[in-house]
Amino acid sequence: METLQSPSRMILRTVSCCLVLLVLYPTQAAQAEDFSLETNESLPEAVGEPLKSVLNPAGVRVLNGQGKTWCEVWVRREIADSGQPASPEAVYPGFHSGVLIGLMRFPDSGADFRGLPVGKGTYTMRYGVIPQDGNHVGAAPIVDFVLLIPLSEDTRAPDAHLTSEELVELSKKASGTHHPTVINLAFPPDSIERPLLEKDDSDHWILSLPLGQESGGQLPLSVIVHGQAAG
Repeated sequence: METLQSPSRMILRTVSCCLVLLVLYPTQAAQAEDFSLETNESLPEAVGEPLKSVLNPAGVRVLNGQGKTWCEVWVRREIADSGQPASPEAVYPGFHSGVLIGLMRFPDSGADFRGLPVGKGTYTMRYGVIPQDGNHVGAAPIVDFVLLIPLSEDTRAPDAHLTSEELVELSKKASGTHHPTVINLAFPPDSIERPLLEKDDSDHWILSLPLGQESGGQLPLSVIVHGQAAG
């Protein structure tokens, strides 16, 4: 199994489709840890059709400083431009509300960046946007995000169109609370050829993956696999 190491002191200057992800062990010791990547050539056994056909089985495993699995990530083989932006302010106008982006698996229970509980297990990632009303303006640098949904609860088609209300109801099952498990996105870099794991100047460990597009080319996707949202 190939191990992919990130540059030890590299600072990520441009962040693509940046997902503010789970802090599984939010301690001072964990914040100082180094992380590395390992290839994973198979999807979880629980993944069936139609997801199995659209997900790339070549995922990655993020390892913490003790060599234990922190999380695993798989993305789609390719994704189409729907031509139906979820919001006029969307940074990713090719993604419609509810489209499947990928899959994440966590070996241990944790919490999202707001402190909401997330149990160990496998989750789908579906795209949505932050409502631009008085309660949410300025909540994140961009309006784009993904929501985690327990794999066993996600029976919708990969390219399903889901309203914000439908996404929230599904994602509440990830936290077991009245709130969804939301992962923020950010601006993408120009391109990426292989998985990368780098630490930015906010001490976020960022996993960047190439996501194929049906029209040709690739869209970089970057996930903060360790770190908390500012403020």
